[in-house]
Amino acid sequence: MKYELLAPGLAFDCVNWAIRTLVPQWKTVFTAAVLFLTTLVAMCLPIENKEGRAACVILATALLWMTEAMPLMITGLLPAVMFPIVGIMDTKEVCSKYFNYVSMLMMGTFLVAESLEACGLHRRIALKILSLLGRGEALLMLGAGVCTWILSMFMSNTATTAMMLPIVGSIVQSLRDINRTLGDDVLSVKLDKADERESDVAKVEIIKADGSRPDSKEFKWFCKGLFLMVPYGASIGGIATLTGTPPNLVLKSIFEATFPGQKSLNYQKWLQVSFPLSLILICAGWTLLCLIYARSSYWSLITCQACWRKEKSAEILKWNHVNKKIRQEYAKLGSFRFPEVVLLIFGLMLIFLWLFRELEGIKGWAELHAEYIGSYDSKGKLKIYIKDAWVVVALALLLFVIPAENPFRGRVLFRPPTGAERFVRIKRLLDLETVMKKTPWDVLFILGGGYAIAAGCKDSGLSVWIGHQFSFLHNSPHVVIALVVSTFVAILTEFASNTASTTLLLPVLVSLSQAIRVHPLYLMMTGTLSASLAFCLPSATGPNALVFAHPEIRVIDMIRTGLIMNFICVLITVAATSTWIYTMLNLSEYPCWADDTDDILCT
Repeated sequence: MKYELLAPGLAFDCVNWAIRTLVPQWKTVFTAAVLFLTTLVAMCLPIENKEGRAACVILATALLWMTEAMPLMITGLLPAVMFPIVGIMDTKEVCSKYFNYVSMLMMGTFLVAESLEACGLHRRIALKILSLLGRGEALLMLGAGVCTWILSMFMSNTATTAMMLPIVGSIVQSLRDINRTLGDDVLSVKLDKADERESDVAKVEIIKADGSRPDSKEFKWFCKGLFLMVPYGASIGGIATLTGTPPNLVLKSIFEATFPGQKSLNYQKWLQVSFPLSLILICAGWTLLCLIYARSSYWSLITCQACWRKEKSAEILKWNHVNKKIRQEYAKLGSFRFPEVVLLIFGLMLIFLWLFRELEGIKGWAELHAEYIGSYDSKGKLKIYIKDAWVVVALALLLFVIPAENPFRGRVLFRPPTGAERFVRIKRLLDLETVMKKTPWDVLFILGGGYAIAAGCKDSGLSVWIGHQFSFLHNSPHVVIALVVSTFVAILTEFASNTASTTLLLPVLVSLSQAIRVHPLYLMMTGTLSASLAFCLPSATGPNALVFAHPEIRVIDMIRTGLIMNFICVLITVAATSTWIYTMLNLSEYPCWADDTDDILCT
């Protein structure tokens, strides 16, 4: 593009040059300015003012994370570079924070999810659920949401959405073809009852008024709701399990780093407190989308009109055709293959071992193992060596060993291979190429940056300083504070990565909890769960961006329902953390270990 001078004169030439040169490179200019200014300010502060220097580093990291002027993964390395420069932590100490037990837990989860995706088991599960529920607009929306909700508990939310959208798109195309074939004006419907015994679909004679036509307004409206149900299910499903979405593991890691030695949330406890919330939220999201995009079908479903209606109609025939299409797609998958069976067994084993590792009232298998090897600490207390990360990493390692095809099919047991069989390379359930290509390494670096920031806040005394600034909220109702925190986090994650947002905010919420004398997990759980409630903007989450790329969805469609959904989810989340989560995690008392020093107010 040819740039013309705005006006004669040297000053205007300089302005024109700046616009022409710097604006296209705003990310580079902004990054350089942020790093230079924050480092300069930090170095000019007194040596004893470690809080201010740590704040400069965190501010630079926050600005670059929220604007994405640098890749999130690279920005995550910023504390490792700047903390030693400004004298907060030495290089060895800060680098040791970047990969720990929680990082290994997330890495193992990624490996299992990648193998699940590679074998296609997730697609089989999704089509099976849709074939059971895909009879009517409201039920089809429920099926799409439930499929995505279940799979996103164990897979990446973005990967689940990327898998579901083509399936939903094919269903929409089938509906479009049926609508254009049948037409909107049905003048005559004649049923041949003699053939009803032989087929589920009665013969119908349709006379159209004007033949095929473009999609009706009602059909386009329904398609919007159906597509939006997919990212809603992905975001909500992620909060149900500890490994469902990165912010959950950020909470676990920062809590353990801030309060070492205290028992954190394991997989079983997280599932107990968060699964009911996730179930309520997915029901609320389905109800909202049905009331906006498929109201008549929703009221017909909940009032059971379809149960007592005896006569068949073109509408029923249409959904029979859709269900037949889904069953045909499922039939194309054939019978269960060897890798699908192995991954299904592995998935069930993983959940079983996670749920029964540690139990309340009775001994879990990890505790029995600790007793068997005689593992006790200096105080005589049983020391458990096996944690959640061990389970998923152990199973993930087996995926690199087990072949992807049945090794015993067509072979005689214990017969040595002969001829060309000796040189056939056996493909495994998971290989290094797939891991290097599909593993979201950026998430691990963002988590590592969060661990470093949390350690820097504690070592520099910044967390104590922040707590003193919030001391005026000591007498405020805790529910109101939780509502403000939830709302702020839900708004922030519309513009920034939810992983980066929770990484930055959780150390602040720990300080706020210490200032108002409330259990740290109360506000940390509220903020972490709210970080997954971003439904308005395409840039908020990966699922939102994927569904926005579809031509049926516009920004105004996402904002219209997203604002209402955000409001509903914030209220439900605060209600959950203030009721059953508050009770099940025993958050009613402020623990003594939450303070660095003893306090007579601690109970």
